[in-house]
Amino acid sequence: MTENVSSNKVAYWHPKAGNSIAGIIKGGGADEEALYDELKMLLLQEDNGAVVAVELNRYLIHSLKLNNVVIGDAIKVTFHGKEQKNSGRSFNRYTLVLDKG
Repeated sequence: MTENVSSNKVAYWHPKAGNSIAGIIKGGGADEEALYDELKMLLLQEDNGAVVAVELNRYLIHSLKLNNVVIGDAIKVTFHGKEQKNSGRSFNRYTLVLDKG
């Protein structure tokens, strides 16, 4: 379930290396199962009330599932920049911190 968030009031997070975003999860799709599977986006409401869409990569999706994250949880996502695996393939490095308060 996604809380009622008007699409014209949603900004998209375009981080640079070292940027973080924190907020309360408001949703990510038409229902709870779409929270981090179908749309690959997560809606966060920041302390100032702004709603921001965060694009999810495989690491973030795995971290959300592993931590049983649900709407209403507070999280912080940090983008560390692009890195390269030994295979030569590049990826975006993120960390996620969850506050199940």
